[in-house]
Amino acid sequence: MRGINKVILIGNATRDAELRHTQRGKAVSSIRLATNRTINGQEETQFHAVVCWEGLAETTAKYVKKGDPLYVEGRLQYRSFQDEEGNERGIVEIVAADVQFLARRRADPATASVEADADAPSAPPATDESSPEEIPS
Repeated sequence: MRGINKVILIGNATRDAELRHTQRGKAVSSIRLATNRTINGQEETQFHAVVCWEGLAETTAKYVKKGDPLYVEGRLQYRSFQDEEGNERGIVEIVAADVQFLARRRADPATASVEADADAPSAPPATDESSPEEIPS
């Protein structure tokens, strides 16, 4: 039987997206996303590490700002690394396949409607394959 590894999150960016490039020149951005839920009347916040690649990385790095509401769809990825002291550390990340910029509330609290952020386009879907034309030099 084939397994499924799919994650869907709706939350707020806790900081601006950060863009960097791999040694081979592939763009990669990092987003921290906060999600909330209420348990027995108490609100609980979870923080998630989201990684975007190539075109999606470029778009999110340009438009994702602290506090922005986002829809993120992707897969869980577990990896380990060595920290500065040589200790083995583990991390869980969401590798994004799609990021959508959700509506922001208007600055005027008297209006309860929402409006879309006109400056932020829908992000292009991520791909696991890249052509030489897509990789920045």
